[in-house]
Amino acid sequence: MRVLILSQYYQPEPLPKVSELAQGLLELGHKVAVVTGFPNYPSGVLYAGYRLGLARLEVIDGVPVVRAFEYPYHGKRVLGRLLNYGSFMVAAPLGAFRAPKADVIYVWSPPLTIGIAAWIIARLRGIPFVYDVQDIWPEAVVLSGMLKPGFHAKCLSVLERFVYRRADHILVVTEGARDNLVKKGVPLEKLSVMPHWVDGKLFRRQDPDDSQRLRFQYGWDGRFIVMFAGNLGLVQGLETVIRAAERLRSEPRVRFVFIGDGADKVRLQQLVRSLGLQDQVQFIERQPMERMPAFYAAVDALLVHLKWSELSNYVIPTKTLAYLASGKPILMAMQGAAAQLVQDAGAGRTVTPESPEELAVAVLEFAALPPAEREAMGGRGRDYLLRHLTKEIIIPRYAALLERLAVRP
Repeated sequence: MRVLILSQYYQPEPLPKVSELAQGLLELGHKVAVVTGFPNYPSGVLYAGYRLGLARLEVIDGVPVVRAFEYPYHGKRVLGRLLNYGSFMVAAPLGAFRAPKADVIYVWSPPLTIGIAAWIIARLRGIPFVYDVQDIWPEAVVLSGMLKPGFHAKCLSVLERFVYRRADHILVVTEGARDNLVKKGVPLEKLSVMPHWVDGKLFRRQDPDDSQRLRFQYGWDGRFIVMFAGNLGLVQGLETVIRAAERLRSEPRVRFVFIGDGADKVRLQQLVRSLGLQDQVQFIERQPMERMPAFYAAVDALLVHLKWSELSNYVIPTKTLAYLASGKPILMAMQGAAAQLVQDAGAGRTVTPESPEELAVAVLEFAALPPAEREAMGGRGRDYLLRHLTKEIIIPRYAALLERLAVRP
């Protein structure tokens, strides 16, 4: 089977799912090529070593990668986002002419506009495309605050239904997301639930000396460290975490750590300074993916937080699986599918999102637990992941579905 993967984001950008899928399909004996953009996520700044052009061909870990032009941007301005998404939507079909022949297209979304590019490429090549919905638009854009309900959101809804009708098959992460799309008129037989996965091998037991060095380097000795790792964006609602830290000002042992970049990082840093919480809240620059297991191992608890909305009940942030794999206890400030996963795994506790008071209380309760009890939580989470959610389990399911839909020459 020859698979063309279409994704606006790809390695070295810190969204590993697409590159792991490409490698997994390659290891299963399939031929894989990728059409993607020029790397600039999440900062919106073009990565070192790249210059913008109409198209660029490179090979990454044995996979041919065609990079099509996009306007680099990932800030809060609607116009900048439209230019970013729209430029890739137009350039991707042109870049696809440099990709080898394929039997099926796998499409990783967001953004929603990539579905238009996929439809054009599929029509030109006469092959089906499978649309993998990670974020449900327009709800996700409205939740981020970038778009208000109204005319523009309705236009996105029209575009959403256009893409769903033309996709040959649609993948969603949770059963709730599937039900949401059924309510929007997508036939049930056109939908499959495909959970996230993680490469458990990346999270083998870490060197305790390395963890201790990190704790010393960042001033964590003697403190209870709660870490949020990943995109510091608008939908994450991380002001709640800072307000929780404000309530714990009299508990100098507790520190919240943000590690990563994103559209809301500067505002969050300014808020910390204005509240005088520099000792309670620490920001660390984004780290290479291979270094993250060491950071996970060095902290005491890992935090997931997302603004509350109906949409948040349907999603499971991908960082959740990395947290499970790390063997650390999880504070899940979400409801719905993500909270259910942590409960099923017995890997931590859940709290109401956007509640600084409840989060502060939960952190103190976590800090008061015996270390052995927190370690047992983390161990249960890792065991659950290894039984259900590794790439060795999930990627063959993707391959089987793509093979079923592929058009043979």
